[in-house]
Amino acid sequence: MACNPIGKNDRRKNQFYKITLWNNMAQMIAYFAVQNGNVQLFDYIDMNCGAVPQGDFEQVIDPGAPHQFLSMYTQVAEKRFAFAVTELLKMNAGYIDALSDFCRRTGRELNVDEIDDMKKAFETMNSFVLDGMPCDETKEVIFVDERKVEWKKITDTHADAWEKAGGNIAVYYRLQKDFIDGLFEKSHITLHTDDYEKFSLERG
Repeated sequence: MACNPIGKNDRRKNQFYKITLWNNMAQMIAYFAVQNGNVQLFDYIDMNCGAVPQGDFEQVIDPGAPHQFLSMYTQVAEKRFAFAVTELLKMNAGYIDALSDFCRRTGRELNVDEIDDMKKAFETMNSFVLDGMPCDETKEVIFVDERKVEWKKITDTHADAWEKAGGNIAVYYRLQKDFIDGLFEKSHITLHTDDYEKFSLERG
């Protein structure tokens, strides 16, 4: 599927930013695991997931095939995050609290300004959370007012990576919530879900 051509370059650069953000989070988690004894983890992740090259958008993404390269690196970053988290938790399930703190702190340190419009909050969340490609229909908003925006998942873009990693998709959604809650800390907005099919951002 081709991306909508309107503003496609901005969307492509934002997609690359998200790839880099979540790949860097995976790198830091893997480094923590290495420091705590899993010395072969980077080799294991590289072998199973591939790698995202270092560099700016113009250096990494082939201008002749931007959609294909962004799609490939989106999948690589998803898998690297899933593998890093899963392998760390195999070392010690108690590391889940450290992972939650790390994801919340990462969201907070992005220093998003206070947001008073829930539709804008939803758009902001989508500009930071890696969830397929920009042209993928992954969410459908079903309700919005001044305190809440609710949506349902159309496509789960995370399950495949977590299955390949031998991990639990519930762990991903916990860490996603931590990241988003940190992202919107100034706005007192939190993410809610009961079944990983319907989600909402709600102002506290």
